[in-house]
Formats: sequence, C-alpha cells, structure tokens
Amino acid sequence: MLPRLKALTCVAEGSRVVVSVDPLTRVELADPTGSVLVLLRLLAEGTRSAAGLAAALSTISGTAVTVQEMHAVLDGLDKLGWLEDAAAEPLLTARERERHLSNLGFFEGFSSLSRSRESIQARLRASHVLVLGVGGLGSAATQNLVGLGVGRLTLLDCDTVELRNFARQFIYSMDQIGQPKVGRVAEWVRAFDPAVAVTAVHREVTGPDTIAPLLPGVDFVVQAIDTPAEVDLWVNAACVGAGVPFVRGGLGHLQGVYWSVDPGRSACRQCLDSYRTRAAAGDEVQSWRPVIERKTFNRGIGPVATMLGSLMAMEALRYLTGIRPPAAAGAYQLIDFAGDCHISTDRWPRDPDCPVCAGLVLEPAG
Repeated sequence: MLPRLKALTCVAEGSRVVVSVDPLTRVELADPTGSVLVLLRLLAEGTRSAAGLAAALSTISGTAVTVQEMHAVLDGLDKLGWLEDAAAEPLLTARERERHLSNLGFFEGFSSLSRSRESIQARLRASHVLVLGVGGLGSAATQNLVGLGVGRLTLLDCDTVELRNFARQFIYSMDQIGQPKVGRVAEWVRAFDPAVAVTAVHREVTGPDTIAPLLPGVDFVVQAIDTPAEVDLWVNAACVGAGVPFVRGGLGHLQGVYWSVDPGRSACRQCLDSYRTRAAAGDEVQSWRPVIERKTFNRGIGPVATMLGSLMAMEALRYLTGIRPPAAAGAYQLIDFAGDCHISTDRWPRDPDCPVCAGLVLEPAG
C-alpha cells in the first residue's frame, strides 16, 4: 500500500496547518515542529509505504517515528477521508479511465485506503438497472445512469413519442413522433455508450406479475410510471418480494418528490398507505365530499423533469455503490419548485403489520 494524499487544499502559517476537504470542511492542525507539513508533502507524492514514510519523516524533520506510530497516523488521516492507495489494483482499462474521468474525480471524495475510485466505478459497470417508464423522469434518469457508467439497463415502456413530450423529454427528436419510446431510448443508449448492454421491453404494466419476471439479476429499479393509480403498489409488491430496492419520483402541482424503498430495511410503499389511513382518521376535512371536479394535467417542464430524474439517478448511485446511505429510503424528499427549490424530508414509519414487508429483515447494508 502506498498512501497518497487526495487533492485537498492545504495552507500553513507559522505553526498552524489548515486542510480543507471542501469549502464547508476545514481541519486545523498544530505543527510546532513542522513535521506535519513535511508528512503531508510526502503523502502528496504517494510513493512511500508506511515504513518509507516513517523513515523519510525521521530523516527530513528529525522527528523519530516508528512504523507502528505511522500506521496510527495514517489510520487517523484515512478516517478524515484524506487518503487513498496509490498502489490500488487497476480495475479499468485506459479507455474506461478516460471515459469516466470526471466520475473518478467525484468518487475521490468517497475513496479510502481500502476502497479505490476505480472500485466504485467498477461496481457501476457490474450493475443492472431496470427503468420502468422512459418519459420525462425515466428518460432523464436513464441518461444520468448511462453517464455514470451503469453497465446494463432494461427499459420498459408502452407509449409512443408525442409532440407534447418535447417540453421535457429531450432524448427524442421530432422525426420519432409516433414511434415506440422504449426502442428509441435504447437506440440512444447504444449510440451514446456502446459498452452499455441495453434491453428494450415494449409492454404495459398491468400488475406485479408484469414486473416480477424482469427482476432476476436486477440490482435496482427506477419507477417512473404514473398510471394507473395502483402502479406504485404493484412495483412495491414485486420489488419487495424480490428484495430489489427502487426509487420513485413525481410532481404534485408545483412540488416535486422522490422516495425510495430498501426492502427489509426501510418502510415500503404499502406502509405509506397504512400511515395515510391512520392520518386521515384524525383529519375531519379528508372525510368531506368533493364539490368541484379536480382537473389533472401534466405540469412537468424541462428543468423539473431533469432535476427529479437526476436526483433519482443519484439515489440509484447510493444504492448501487454504497458510497453513502440512501437519502430517500422510506421518506419523501420534497422539492419546492414554486420557491427556491429547497429540499425537505418527510418520513413515514414502517408498519409492523404490513402485508408486504412485515417480517422481512435484512442485514444492515454494507
């Protein structure tokens, strides 16, 4: 192992050294002998083992350091998220490194001495995602997933391209009007990145049995189908039954939302229905009869679909790589599109008597 300092900001004045991982995080280190700055400069080279660092530090700064002490220092710096292993096993080809250059730069923020940037990218390459619906949200999420380097996609949709789609579905072109969406998106994926294996399924979802046969080998599901009203419960039943996590997004008037289900670890979509039923029992207004028919129509504009699709892809990234816990498991993430686009969280509890997920318990995600 060759510990290497990541691309951090490091400034020094007198006996003080300040290291910034990002603009919001600064760590100040006391350095009365100058040995801290010497060690950081040695680590920036990324060419020495713990023993080599101990020897070099002792020679340059005159501070005697044992190999055991150096290991303790490196462990502390690794916990701060400052180090990665310059000798980590290469997992990508030269072409893949160039293709995913900015991905690897982002993943530096989550790498460590035991986990390389390339290992995160390799997990994405080995992942299989099922996308249900390739309209506004689904097509935006698909484009982000392909950019991330997900290696295999199965796309399902039953609609054709319409003129009204072009306000928010930028993956299509005018000459494709009237053609099946799922086939056109699959063509886009193959043209954008031929390394991605993609399967197009032109099919309407009519129940859990439509989805279940597609789940073997799938690591994650993006649910972007709006109708019929029962579709979320169908997807929930199929995915929870198969132990496959999924994310759902949508727009209610001018409020965006996305949420996810981590089977056996979070509340599921059926738990949400139980929670709503209990909440409604204490709300007198919800029992009143409607007096004006509510008109519904699609309010999705390009920025809304793009932002929600991107957040759904970001949630998929968390599940597929484990770089961070899911942000929306059993919780609404609400985006204020009428205001400043801030995001708030509204969680719902797991129902111990849920007919879908009760009794399903998995080990904590690693």
